[in-house]
Amino acid sequence: MGEKKMKNLRMSTKITAAITAVIIVCIALLYVIASSRMNAMMKQSEIDHMKSALQAQTNLIEEYVKHQEDTLIAYSKAPVIINYLKDPTNAENKKLTQNYTERYFADLEQWEGLYVAEWDSHVIAHSNPEVVGMTTREGEGLKALQDSLTGANGLYNSGIIISPASKKLILSMYCPVFDTDGKTILGYVGGGPFADDLKSLLDSMRVSDADTTNYSMINVDNGMYIFDEDQSLMGTEVEDPMLLKVMDTIQKDKTVLYGEQEYSDQKNVRSLSGYEYIAEHDWAVVSYDSEANIYKDAQKNIELLRVLCIISVIAISILSWILIHFSTRPLKYVENAIMQLKTLNLKRNNQLDSYINKKSEIGQIATAIDSLYSSFQQIVLTLDQCSNSLTDSAVKMTDSSAVLMQCVEDNSVVTTEFADHTETITQTVHDVDEQVTEIAQVVSEVESKIHSGTDQSNLLLEKVSKMQHLANDSMSRTQIQIGENQRAIEEALDNLQSLMRIDEMANQILEITSQTNLLSLNASIEAARAGEAGKGFAVVAGEIGNLANSSSETATEIQNICNDTKVNIVKVQDCFDVIIAFLQNDIQTQLEDFVKATNEYYTAIEEIQTIISDIDQSAKVFVNAVTDIHNQIEEVQTISGGHIVSSTEIREKAEQTTQTTEELSVVVNKNKENAVSIRAIVDRFSAYDNI
Repeated sequence: MGEKKMKNLRMSTKITAAITAVIIVCIALLYVIASSRMNAMMKQSEIDHMKSALQAQTNLIEEYVKHQEDTLIAYSKAPVIINYLKDPTNAENKKLTQNYTERYFADLEQWEGLYVAEWDSHVIAHSNPEVVGMTTREGEGLKALQDSLTGANGLYNSGIIISPASKKLILSMYCPVFDTDGKTILGYVGGGPFADDLKSLLDSMRVSDADTTNYSMINVDNGMYIFDEDQSLMGTEVEDPMLLKVMDTIQKDKTVLYGEQEYSDQKNVRSLSGYEYIAEHDWAVVSYDSEANIYKDAQKNIELLRVLCIISVIAISILSWILIHFSTRPLKYVENAIMQLKTLNLKRNNQLDSYINKKSEIGQIATAIDSLYSSFQQIVLTLDQCSNSLTDSAVKMTDSSAVLMQCVEDNSVVTTEFADHTETITQTVHDVDEQVTEIAQVVSEVESKIHSGTDQSNLLLEKVSKMQHLANDSMSRTQIQIGENQRAIEEALDNLQSLMRIDEMANQILEITSQTNLLSLNASIEAARAGEAGKGFAVVAGEIGNLANSSSETATEIQNICNDTKVNIVKVQDCFDVIIAFLQNDIQTQLEDFVKATNEYYTAIEEIQTIISDIDQSAKVFVNAVTDIHNQIEEVQTISGGHIVSSTEIREKAEQTTQTTEELSVVVNKNKENAVSIRAIVDRFSAYDNI
């Protein structure tokens, strides 16, 4: 029993180990997929954030430049400037223009200077009066400027350059001054704000101090830095391979306004960059950061996910072991009961009492085993009664045979004396008559015992026949019950397929979160375009995006749980298949063996009936022989004096009696052997004494 329990323990342990292995593989796969998708989502989120930030920066730059251009255009349209350019020698106009220029410049913030020049670049008014009268350009430089102003047919923005005067970055702009006809160029105005103001505006767009994203602004046309995190690079030639690649990409196709690329920086650190091209000014704003910083938050979540996966594996393994241990305990009781039946031990297993007559599979098995106990006990009791009856009959027949043998011996002696001493024949015949009378009585008792043995064998045969019907009915019921259980299990497993609806709902949630994520992205873009007024809307859009990502992760986890549950349903089905196979291959086989043994008992009892019938026939022959002897003795006793029976005839009768007695003894011995065989069958049931 202990060894069987150990085997069951090993089986539950193996099942637990298998489930644990499957869980480890599934959770590891889930971890790999989740971490991969998390990295991909973080990368895409960073790209989207970078794109939104670049668009916001580009919009800010364009708005800033547009504002500065509008400021210069508004200055160029002042009537006092137009009148002065028409008559540069007019002192009054000169004074008015100079005063207007100084006042206009005083209202500006962060401008290097503001001036009015004739078409030949001769400065006639300036925010710094000391500069008035100088000529800024001559020769090819002057012609290039005039061509640019003419070609622009309006304001000409030469971009952000290093001022020759202040050695700082400025936005250099020129605007032609037209006559009242709108076509004749009288001269032009020029000026430019310091680019530090633009840089401050760009820096203010950082979300927080923890934002590690870097950005640069470059002039694609001349390959110079406009802005950079490293201020020492501003105004210098671009040498960074990543920025050079960006410029090369833009120059190949200037219709593409946005792009991103993965690269390794000069320290061989994997990084990600994105750029926004401002085609109007041939500028590019480039944002970049290392993948380590991009995935920093994702790595924290992945570490947390790893810890949760390990805890989940441990918890599920412990719960699986506990559930399997308690679930397989009734199977151990069933195994113990079946092993007792296998060894013909009819002592009832009390562990199954609480499961008898229950509707569960274990309850039905326990009920069938209890029925087998009752059937076997009834069979053994019947066989025991038959064995006792045969034993008693055999003992009585043995006693009668002994008496008969003694009588035969006495008759033989008497017959010999009768043959040798005819003078004592009368007395001897009288004695033989008395002995024959006793023999007749003994034979009568033997015949009565034979009839009793015949009745007992018929009763035993009837009970064995009932045992056959009972065993066949039990086997049929067991087969029907196994089929019903199998159908019930299949129906229950079919009902569990409703989990597919949960999986479909999870897919619908994923579609909704995808649309919500797209809505969040569009909202972020619109918020960026709205500038300062859209910051609050951008926060709401970001929260909507986070909610969509959280919903997506939850739906994905629901799908994974559904997949795990499907796998576990398949394993439960395999376990039930093993139980059904066990019932069909072991329990049903035991019932078939019992039916076979019952058939053998039936055949053995029929043989006993045949032997008893032979004994009855022999007894009848013996009765006839004794009757003949008695009749002959009476004839001898009634013979008159000269009619003496021959001694040869008397010897022949004595020999016939001896032969009949020997045949009866053989039958008695055979009956004893049959009783011993039945007793041996009863003794095989080790717990029979406890019935």
